[in-house]
Amino acid sequence: MAAPSEVADGDRWSQSMAVLWRVLALIVLVVSPLRLLSVGAGMADSTFREVLPMMPQIMRETFAGRVWTWRLATALLLALVAWIPAPGRLATALIFAVSAALLAFQSVTSHAVDKGAFAITVHFAHQAAAGMWIGALVSLLIGATYGHVGAEWLRSATSRVSTIAGWSVAALIVTGAIRAWDSLGLRLDLLVNSIYGRTLLWKVGTAATVILIGGYNRYRLVGSVEESSARAALIRNVAVECVLLAVVLGWSVVLANTPPPH
Repeated sequence: MAAPSEVADGDRWSQSMAVLWRVLALIVLVVSPLRLLSVGAGMADSTFREVLPMMPQIMRETFAGRVWTWRLATALLLALVAWIPAPGRLATALIFAVSAALLAFQSVTSHAVDKGAFAITVHFAHQAAAGMWIGALVSLLIGATYGHVGAEWLRSATSRVSTIAGWSVAALIVTGAIRAWDSLGLRLDLLVNSIYGRTLLWKVGTAATVILIGGYNRYRLVGSVEESSARAALIRNVAVECVLLAVVLGWSVVLANTPPPH
């Protein structure tokens, strides 16, 4: 999606992306059963070993268990799709569709399910926008670093990534504001006086830094990408953006496991 069509359908960029997709799909496939065990252990208030014999019953008789049955099947499908030889555009579309389904199941089994369909939809949109933003940047970094692409490809791809990032950030701002309102309301003091609020501020601050770097890349470096110094700076900045977004994901994990203040 982020790469120009003349490159996206072949050569080193496609090969590198295919390897990345397969590795990530295998990670999802391995981690998903472990995550299910963690959920089951939490529901039964027991250890992994103690809950293991109860897992078939949990998967049959609980809402979360039934959703997780579909979620595990989708994780397996994602791994299979990632390994199926297919033209670049078709492979991208298939992985995109299966990943969206996996995110939907994840949203249904999140804490948002306690607050209704709207909260689930907001959670899904937030996760999908974050995935699009990170995926576009990683694709650009792989193409620029390992694809041996020219200045024209880099300029075109950066423009596309900027567009994807812009829409993704807009969606993240809207859905993030809704989630923050749901957790904190108008109690702005809780942003400073609670662990949840301070963690949220760190997450927003880190994401804002990524946005500033992206804007600098788009408006200061892309126009001079024929120059080796500008090209090197652009690649370096994109790498920094990817690292910072990984930090944002870390803050998100902390938030997901931190109860909102009351």
